[in-house]
Amino acid sequence: MNTAGRMKALTLAGRIILEYGGETYRAEDTVVRMAQSMGLAEPDAFGVPSGLFISFTDDMGERRTTVCRMRGRDTDLGRVDAVNQLSRRLSGGQLSEEELLDELNKLAVPGVFSRWHQPLTAALTAFGFALMFEGNLWEMLISALCAALTQMIPWLLPVKTGNMAKLVLGSALSSLLPMLFHQLTGLGLVDAMVAGALMPLVPGLSMTNAVLDVVRGDMVSGTAHAARALLTAALVAGGALMGTEIFRWIGGLL
Repeated sequence: MNTAGRMKALTLAGRIILEYGGETYRAEDTVVRMAQSMGLAEPDAFGVPSGLFISFTDDMGERRTTVCRMRGRDTDLGRVDAVNQLSRRLSGGQLSEEELLDELNKLAVPGVFSRWHQPLTAALTAFGFALMFEGNLWEMLISALCAALTQMIPWLLPVKTGNMAKLVLGSALSSLLPMLFHQLTGLGLVDAMVAGALMPLVPGLSMTNAVLDVVRGDMVSGTAHAARALLTAALVAGGALMGTEIFRWIGGLL
């Protein structure tokens, strides 16, 4: 494989890890190990949540550097694990460089199920948390419905608004619908329904990555992940408060 192909493979590997919820140090370490397995000299990688810098010395002794900008942000740790497995197979001589690039191209393409996996997994998560909060079947079903609808909000908006609209509108919906359901039917425990529906929005992965990056000395990435986690928590809390205020207004009309 030529230098351009090797650079593309390294860029894809790092981008998949960062865009799908992997830690910054994991992306850097994987890229360096892959480069070493390819026989590249002096490989180095520097990652931040929004970008990845990769450099190495090619066969002609020239220093090659590329910058990869992270455009999307999703959570799919299965893809992160798949990249790590490919790195191990490459290091063990079980995978050629051409095969590596083909596998990475497949991982970088969103699958058919990817559009629906977030609503389904969010619903399952909310279902379990509602049960943990001592909810019965009604609480679990309403929580699951709210969590699934939250993940589908970006599909319904006329323009691409990113994650902020989903957090604010989703948390408002997750607090408003359970209270309306209880008001109209008298069924369900509101606290369990609301807490279960909001749990999939809690930025647990961002906070975990922030702690891991800070402990490893990656202060830039750690601070960025922590800021993202705090902003997410503030948006979720603000959206839930907005849903409560809307319910108070609607409740006076019912």
